[in-house]
Amino acid sequence: MSNGRRGFNQKQRNKPSPIEGLLNEIKKADSLKEVLIPEKYALPGGWAQKVVSVLGRGQDAAMNSNQLRKIFTQLKNIEEKVSKNQDDNLTVDQMNEILLLMPQIAYARGRNLISLDFYNLLKECITPKKIKDKNDYISFVKFYTAIVAYSKLG
Repeated sequence: MSNGRRGFNQKQRNKPSPIEGLLNEIKKADSLKEVLIPEKYALPGGWAQKVVSVLGRGQDAAMNSNQLRKIFTQLKNIEEKVSKNQDDNLTVDQMNEILLLMPQIAYARGRNLISLDFYNLLKECITPKKIKDKNDYISFVKFYTAIVAYSKLG
């Protein structure tokens, strides 16, 4: 009987993540503003809701609203500074602040406070290759805001 159960679990592990398509699109794109378009993520059934669907099940159950909010608060604090820029460029300090989110996210992943799927998504987004300017960063923050909102839906 346990063999059947083990087979079921193996199938679950090999099943592609609902956010795999999003990850692939982000990898192919030159920047986040090309991919993170509200029409694709903000509507019910969009990427934000799909991301939330993987946060609270199986091995990903460790993800909770506290972790989402902790990252969200930091993103919004940086956004406040970025929005004051006169042009579309990010300052070196702003980019460093954005990039320094990744060690904190890695720490949360190492403690199983965030899911592997969510970690991989953030790791793909928070890079100088994807966040090239103010608009890329703001697109990412809006996408993350939608994730936080859908997480409250339950």
